[in-house]
Amino acid sequence: MRIALLQSPFNKPCRPATLYTCTRELCLLFLMVVAVPQATASETLPAFEATLAIRYGPLSGTMTLQLSHCTGGYIYATSLQPKGFASLFKSGIINETTYLETAGETVRPLDYASTDTIANPVRTTHYVFQQDRVSGVYKSQPVDVPMMPGGHNRISAHIAMMMALQSGVDLPGFAIFDRARWREFEFETIPNQVAKTKSGTFDTVEVRYAPKDSDKSSSLFFAPSLSYLPVMIVYREGGKVKSRAQLSEYRIDSAVENPPVCSSENTLADQ
Repeated sequence: MRIALLQSPFNKPCRPATLYTCTRELCLLFLMVVAVPQATASETLPAFEATLAIRYGPLSGTMTLQLSHCTGGYIYATSLQPKGFASLFKSGIINETTYLETAGETVRPLDYASTDTIANPVRTTHYVFQQDRVSGVYKSQPVDVPMMPGGHNRISAHIAMMMALQSGVDLPGFAIFDRARWREFEFETIPNQVAKTKSGTFDTVEVRYAPKDSDKSSSLFFAPSLSYLPVMIVYREGGKVKSRAQLSEYRIDSAVENPPVCSSENTLADQ
């Protein structure tokens, strides 16, 4: 089975000098999904791979998403790479990985690691999520802050949201740890939205979210027929649509054979 990715014609083109900023911003729009509650783990998400075709004015790129099962939880990895015109100014790739542990009826992040070779110098980030603390390194500086109850990193939040929708859990505002600090988002769930994409027309649940006291917001359209994979993303500033993205390609595989142990000891950050 194959999924179609997101393509987004943006209304406001980026100047060449800001292409890297726009590339990273677009990545964050997708990955910094809203703060969500710790989702119930009563229903297991299937493993999947998805490719997203992204466009931001003259900027284009490819994003890949991969969810795998591990013993006691999940491994979620994403990557973003500029393509076409954007690659003339910035080359490289942004890789991110998180381990998620299921504990009773909840799921929580154990570890987050990222490597950004588009940035100059290359930027690496690593967070370890413990019961009471978040520790690690961001921009070569140590990080050690209190853990927020039910908190997530920006990509573990994505999986928690999918699980919450699948399990029928309400999605109140919550906290996401990104750039060495906690941020709170407010969002609303809007059911019965039709999303037309290159891969077809889907009945979806729209999750619209925004940082508190901000005029910027994003909407993700999750398709229940695809285990709540997002089939469309819309980004707004001041109430005006600035970008739109469409699903282009995917594979879903519910089979799990000899999954690795879910542990922060074998994440990208420690390899």
